Amino acid sequence: MKKYMLILTIIGLLIVLFGAAYLLVRHQIFLQQRHHLLCEELKPGVSKDEVLNVLNQAGTFTVNEAEWLGGLIELDINFTDPKGREQYGAFDLGFSDYKYDRAYISGFERESIEVICDFSQATPSVTGTSKP
Repeated sequence: MKKYMLILTIIGLLIVLFGAAYLLVRHQIFLQQRHHLLCEELKPGVSKDEVLNVLNQAGTFTVNEAEWLGGLIELDINFTDPKGREQYGAFDLGFSDYKYDRAYISGFERESIEVICDFSQATPSVTGTSKP
């Protein structure tokens, strides 16, 4: 009887382990697909209309737009079709001077922003050397 319980326990743990591994792999694929769409297919500096055209090719979505002076635009994108929702989810896109420059996920609090890609940040030199 003890041997039977041990075997059941081991089988149960293996099922949980494989289930967790499967979910982790699916989440990594989701992150890679979203990053590919928002950071590779969408190029920095393109217009809002160009961004929406690319997203229309990816699936059906709703968009909420906020615009401020100086060309600052924020689009809240939420894919509504099952394939788009599974592959990309919901996210926000930012524009400066009417040009695409960042993708992120915003939470309820201002501090809880997960940056997917930010083209507005200057990147340091690859060599790390500065000119005199």
